[in-house]
Amino acid sequence: MKNFLNDYNDRGHEKVYDFLSKLPERGLKGYSLDEYSFSVREKLKKEIGRDDIDVEFVAGGTVANIVCATHTLRNYEAIVSAKTGHIAIHESGALEATGHKIITLESEDGKLNPELLLDRLSLFGAENDVIPKMLYISETAETGAVYTKDELKDLYEICLQYGLYMFIDGARLSVALAATGMTLKDISEVCDIFTIGGTKNGALFGEALVIVDEDLKERFRNHMKQKGAIMAKGFILAAQFDGLFDQGLYYEIGKIAYEKAMTLKKKLYSLNISYAFKPESNQIFVKLSKDQIEELKNREVLFDVENLGTDKFNVRFCTCYRTSDEEIDGLIEDLKEIL
Repeated sequence: MKNFLNDYNDRGHEKVYDFLSKLPERGLKGYSLDEYSFSVREKLKKEIGRDDIDVEFVAGGTVANIVCATHTLRNYEAIVSAKTGHIAIHESGALEATGHKIITLESEDGKLNPELLLDRLSLFGAENDVIPKMLYISETAETGAVYTKDELKDLYEICLQYGLYMFIDGARLSVALAATGMTLKDISEVCDIFTIGGTKNGALFGEALVIVDEDLKERFRNHMKQKGAIMAKGFILAAQFDGLFDQGLYYEIGKIAYEKAMTLKKKLYSLNISYAFKPESNQIFVKLSKDQIEELKNREVLFDVENLGTDKFNVRFCTCYRTSDEEIDGLIEDLKEIL
């Protein structure tokens, strides 16, 4: 079996289990209000290099996006996102179900840029408009694209100019850091709130929420509770991030996923294959026909097929820290025969 399905189909990294096994059998307070959970929050603050932030933990990416987005918005305010943004295509209308409109912008590579943003923001202002109040960015993007720090900074400056909050969905943030050389502190300087993904980076489940903007910190946990985002056994989430940030494991996992993807990318070039999007991270999208897709499935290759809002079938090969060179070589041999 050659597994390129996604980066969260394993049970988690062994070190995460080690940290879970070290938890006391009983006696910890609930709802992430125990001393251990507070110590892990402090660990992440130190990792980011800032004392002026708040850190919370939630069980998954969709609930993280709901909490982060809706805490920033009044009922007549809207979210701006790329058309291919995760909240626009992969969450079953979870954000719209909260009553907030998502203003989607067309983008060839799945990334937003100042020109796209300014062109759209200039159209709003009348009392019968929704008011754009939050910019949603995925890092990495759903297309596999990666934002540089300068690109994020340019977008954030527009947000400051127009009074928008900027939220970075960091479900695959570790891979973006590996691809760009950015740090978590760099990320904290170009947004108001962001997530550090654990689910797609070696955890059993869970995301860390980092609240940067001072105004957003007030009553954040009340909002989390209302959205069903506070776990009674919150220390289980804390333990996973304790393990992920022990001796740089979080960064190592992202680096391996990125490097394996770049190895695959290099070998795919030799096949003269057509890419759906420029390969920049651990999600690589290629164009195959329906017959080629079926043939590849018959060869015990696990992968995903998406259209990301287009009329083309795009095959996604996703690497992770468990991807092996043998799997990559096997996939290349299969593609050679199929193509």
